Amino acid sequence: MRKILPLLAAVATSATAFAQLPVSTVAENKNVILEEFTGIYCGYCPDGHVKAKAVKDANPNDVFIMNVHAGGYATPNGNDPDFRTSFGDALANQSGLTGYPAGTVNRHVFSGSATAMGRSAWEASANTILGESSYVNVALESTIDYITREVVVDVELYFTANGASSINLNVALTQNSVEGPQSGASGFNPSQILENGNYNHGHMLRHLLTGQWGDVITTTTSGTTVTRQYTYTLPANLNGVDLELGNFEIIAFVAEGNNEIISGNDGPIEYTNLPTLNASLTKASALDAACGEAPITIDLRNLGADDMTSATITYGFDGETPMTYNWTGSLESFEKETGIELPALDAQYGAGMVAISVSDVNGSTDVDPTDNDQELEMDFHNFDGTSFELTLVQDRYGDEITWEVIDETTGLTVAEGGPYAQLAATGTETHTHQFTLSNVGCHTLNVYDSYGDGFNSGFGVGSYSVKNSEGSEVYNSDAIFGSDQLTPFNLISMWVGLEEEAANSFALYPNPSNGFIFIDNQELAGTSVQIVNTLGQVVKTDLIANDLKMDVSELPNGAYFLNITTDNGVITKSFSIAK
Repeated sequence: MRKILPLLAAVATSATAFAQLPVSTVAENKNVILEEFTGIYCGYCPDGHVKAKAVKDANPNDVFIMNVHAGGYATPNGNDPDFRTSFGDALANQSGLTGYPAGTVNRHVFSGSATAMGRSAWEASANTILGESSYVNVALESTIDYITREVVVDVELYFTANGASSINLNVALTQNSVEGPQSGASGFNPSQILENGNYNHGHMLRHLLTGQWGDVITTTTSGTTVTRQYTYTLPANLNGVDLELGNFEIIAFVAEGNNEIISGNDGPIEYTNLPTLNASLTKASALDAACGEAPITIDLRNLGADDMTSATITYGFDGETPMTYNWTGSLESFEKETGIELPALDAQYGAGMVAISVSDVNGSTDVDPTDNDQELEMDFHNFDGTSFELTLVQDRYGDEITWEVIDETTGLTVAEGGPYAQLAATGTETHTHQFTLSNVGCHTLNVYDSYGDGFNSGFGVGSYSVKNSEGSEVYNSDAIFGSDQLTPFNLISMWVGLEEEAANSFALYPNPSNGFIFIDNQELAGTSVQIVNTLGQVVKTDLIANDLKMDVSELPNGAYFLNITTDNGVITKSFSIAK
């Protein structure tokens, strides 16, 4: 439950009564605190998430989940996010777990000596706890200040019977809607896979406001009410992972020492000092686009008290006239629309910074412009040559790796490889493949891992790279991805060498031109050219640059002839401009 208070009305709410407090004085059964120990490289953990959710769904007001990322499966590789906390390892170690995923239900020992259980036992164990009486009721409510990011949690306990001589009161902050990788997601929990391929993590432990094992309470006799208040200032991120307002849950629970949770509860969060109109451009992403256009997607979030129904998005390469996209929709406070696809930028021949900005929210000024801008550094893979070399370094599980190169013009697979042998132990093996392309234009290099964890994830440091006809590396990847990594590239010319007779043969690309044009022959670099219109008038004289690229953006749309003077005479090619 969320309460949203706009900036101007926040002060007037200080005396408002909350729905959660005061705590109930009626004897109740225990509620369940399900701690799930998980990690982004744990292939069976998404099945644990499914089973924990089923327990919660069956008892929505009495079961509360806390997902703890800990252990080796949670240790990030490369650029993967770090979802761990300073509390996770101690929680995992005291549970006695022997594998992942594991979970505790109220940190109770149901068999043996460990509180940790496999995921198949969670439902039955939760039902047992829910049938037991509790000697204490727990209630809480919280506020989070948008400006200061201060969290204030008020907790009340009421003892309906005599409790243990001392108990530990714990307050946990968890976060939903956290994007990141997750092994095994496609097989066990595909509903949580986002459009961009990331996994939607939930109930993720972010902080324990009462410390590792809680605040000790010694007044536990029947009929006693105990109140406590805790404060915490939210940092912008934890280990580089954003702590986004609006995605939090706060859980309070009572334990006897470090184990044996008696009961717990969650409570409403009230957001204060929230601006009335505030759009947040939370994310911008793009494929490496080398096939004429740069498709850009953004995530737009409403961090205002008013519903957001419209906004203006401007975007473009540095130094160029930006494009405008008018977004319309309906987002309530803290709601997000993901994967908004902007009309593509023309990015056929280069790379650079793309600036993206949101403004004019609901036709008015955004109250907080500090979160309105994003930048993308886009590197487009423009290749030339005919022969290419792919070098692939597999990790231990080469039997999961395959790849292919697709000619997007014909739709045909022009090269493919894998799977490879599985190695006996953690390590790597290098594979080199040569392939030849026959068409100028768009191609895609697709690399797959059937398990869904790339091949640089703790079982050997894998990678792959591509070299062109001259042996120059034109693309490389650290092979840190989920199930697949798709890289489009543009074959802009097919020169083989500097044969003298090659000067007599060349092509222009693209035709029609959108403002730039390439001469498809490396031999002609440095050669003088004339551009002539249909009236026979010379409208431009130039030299072909070493990158074979000519700027014709100052010329109007229409038909033209390109005259190139070579040792063998003048060669003429026709082309048109359509910007």
